[in-house]
Amino acid sequence: MKNFYIRRILRIWPLYYLGVALGVGTAFLPGGDHATAIKLGWFAVFMGAWFRTTQSSFHNPAGVLWSISVEEQFYLFAPWMVKYLNRKSLYGFCLVLILVANGWLIYLGWARALDYGIWFNSFVQFECFAGGILLCLVLRGGLPRINAWQRIVLLAFSFSCWFYACYGLHARLGNYGNPGSWRLILGYALATLGSVLLLVAFLGVKPKLLPRWAVYLGRISFGLYVFHYFAIYVTDRLVIEPVASLKYPLVNSFKGPIYLLNIALTLGLTILMAALSYRYFETPFLKMKTRLAVIESEPVGAVTNL
Repeated sequence: MKNFYIRRILRIWPLYYLGVALGVGTAFLPGGDHATAIKLGWFAVFMGAWFRTTQSSFHNPAGVLWSISVEEQFYLFAPWMVKYLNRKSLYGFCLVLILVANGWLIYLGWARALDYGIWFNSFVQFECFAGGILLCLVLRGGLPRINAWQRIVLLAFSFSCWFYACYGLHARLGNYGNPGSWRLILGYALATLGSVLLLVAFLGVKPKLLPRWAVYLGRISFGLYVFHYFAIYVTDRLVIEPVASLKYPLVNSFKGPIYLLNIALTLGLTILMAALSYRYFETPFLKMKTRLAVIESEPVGAVTNL
């Protein structure tokens, strides 16, 4: 158990706290919100998710790190359950997580909570963790043996679950208002099912079937997650905001292509930041993590990503 926590810390904390530090620095750039630097203190103690449940907006690119808070809160108790409970009891543990999540959804639907009060709630998100544990229990440490066409069907059904949860049931409220308890329950259940099916669709895929660039992006995926809002923040201020401030007709006629250029620059900057981080910042910690590994758990064709 000690080595498990050390491995998790070595994989998550260095890059996480780098993201928090960059968020603090961003708060003091021209146009930044200085108040967010203090609010990021919640993220420093992995309470960012609960902080976000009280904020309709949080204008700092480090705000995306709220989901790491949920993960770290889950690690406070879940590994102990896995260690000391037998298989049947773990099914019960998952049931408890699902009941807790849906109990909150019933209350949040009844209280007509706003989207941020639901989406950032750690207890609501624990339903997805329960789905992951149930998948592990069902697979019993093995990998699904399914054909390529079956994987495609699973992917299509996965995205269909997410689409209907968002746009049919309005589980992510958007401009529709709170849809009520039962729609929230079904919507989040479909989102969890879609996430599980997505995992199943990719588990056991042979490395030769995947292009090298996709494998590499999987390897640096944590950095892509941490840095993508910073890349959006930078390109918006260097490209979109200067163009939006111009009033000349010729410039306005090129706003569409400029927005496409902004998307390309954002994607390129995100990949660049993640690649540099992986090579020069994360790799030393990953090597320490590997030395403590009992069972290697790596992405297809990659080295020490998780």
